[in-house]
Amino acid sequence: MQATILQPPYPSASSAALARDCQTWMLARLAELPPGKTDLIVLPEYATAPGIDAPELLFQFSATTGADFLQRLQTAAERLNAFITVGTVQRSGRRHVNRTVVFGPDATAVAVYDKTHLTAVERETLKLAPGGKPGLFPLKRWRAGLAVCFDLYFPEYFEALAAEQVDVILCPSYQRSESPERIRLICGCRALDTGAYVLRSGYAMADRSRGGASLAAGPDGRILTDAGSEPGVLTVSFDPETKFRKPASHGQAAIDHRRLIERHRRPNLYRPSPKRRRRILDSPFPRLCAHRGLSAVCPENTVPAFAAAAALPGVHEIEFDLWLSRDGVPVVCHDPKLDRTTNGTGYVPELDWTDIRRLDAGVRRGEEWRGVRVPSLDEVIDAVDGRVGLNIHIKAPGPDNRLIHLVCDRIREYGDVETAYIAGDGPVLEAARQYAPEIARACLAAQDRPAQQIEAALRFECRRIQFGRNATAEHIVAARDANLICNLFWSDEPDDASRWCAKGIQVVLTNAAHTLAAVGGDAGG
Repeated sequence: MQATILQPPYPSASSAALARDCQTWMLARLAELPPGKTDLIVLPEYATAPGIDAPELLFQFSATTGADFLQRLQTAAERLNAFITVGTVQRSGRRHVNRTVVFGPDATAVAVYDKTHLTAVERETLKLAPGGKPGLFPLKRWRAGLAVCFDLYFPEYFEALAAEQVDVILCPSYQRSESPERIRLICGCRALDTGAYVLRSGYAMADRSRGGASLAAGPDGRILTDAGSEPGVLTVSFDPETKFRKPASHGQAAIDHRRLIERHRRPNLYRPSPKRRRRILDSPFPRLCAHRGLSAVCPENTVPAFAAAAALPGVHEIEFDLWLSRDGVPVVCHDPKLDRTTNGTGYVPELDWTDIRRLDAGVRRGEEWRGVRVPSLDEVIDAVDGRVGLNIHIKAPGPDNRLIHLVCDRIREYGDVETAYIAGDGPVLEAARQYAPEIARACLAAQDRPAQQIEAALRFECRRIQFGRNATAEHIVAARDANLICNLFWSDEPDDASRWCAKGIQVVLTNAAHTLAAVGGDAGG
């Protein structure tokens, strides 16, 4: 594989004119490349608005001049028959993200990755939303990963990429204040950690003691090529299938270094999440979703109910209901009123969390459950610890959609973007779509009219639809033809669940997950 890495000159001041000059430099270097001579091109972070610090100017420039710059990169990718990786700032819903985009040889975006680890300036000044999943995409016959600047300081993130067996990791970067020596050291370590080639693109700074160091590092940790401190264009040839081999230990035969490390790794001690997430995502349909946890046996919507469900083989998801307390805590409770499920009275939105927390959510189930409390969203996420997916039913978005925003932020923070989804009616779905379009949604709107429910699911760009028992096989076929994952609310009997799965239902919500999971097959996956 032939790769080209650009190191443009960093603008000497924060201005639209100088940012445009920097983009012109990058486009000119691409124009000098002959078609068919490079497979992969890497550009730096914030390339849609290089050097601009003021938030409003940054966002405005990225959306206008930066968008035109991206269109020209698409054209270049097609002309060069190459993949072009570039760091951008883009709007996602109502917030902005630090997004890396990969354009393929057909000029389409073949991958996007929202930066996972944001700096203090990105979080507090720019108010960017963090990403919630690793960046991965197929690169010809190999597997590529994406990491951006500050991500390089987190070995755990690169372990998540390594768990996906990436061959190449592309790193658009800023790192304007980091020393070249540490940049080289960090990149070499991440390449050795992952057993992959690391290609980093940054900016040449006026001060040689910082920045620069666009480079390629090999799987053995060696720096294969380095741009140093000056603006320029790097080229490097490498074989992604060539891995670093070393003796397994003194006097033993050589082995692929990454394979050696994996053989001796103890993931239950320090890397459970990627393996758990992969297990959920790779599970075949049909699947089971424990409605309000293991609610046929435990007090509904409580930590024991969710922990019991998560511990059952064959349970892939839990479903729970959220309301926002008066002081802004997402509270897990089916009804807005607390009277039915606790020893208290009143409405969740009219009470503070400290008052709700004092209530007993177990005693109405029996004396043996006395002392079980109403949980918060964070407690449920901590309790299941990535072992199951999350079907989060939101009845009302909260004042100014605050509950939606809090839930989406938590999903991103805990890295559950791929395994969690928000279920609700029209206002909830629209608020979630606007704020965090990357988080999946399940349509409950018009559940009493399945044909209209399918239309609503498509209108709100949902990935799932949660049918009631009034849906027919024809409705399910139509939904699946529209690429919607079909949930059923509900079934507690194995024979009944099997009949629904035969109609095409893919996820069965059940109060009796222990019964359906024990049967297995069509009822429990």
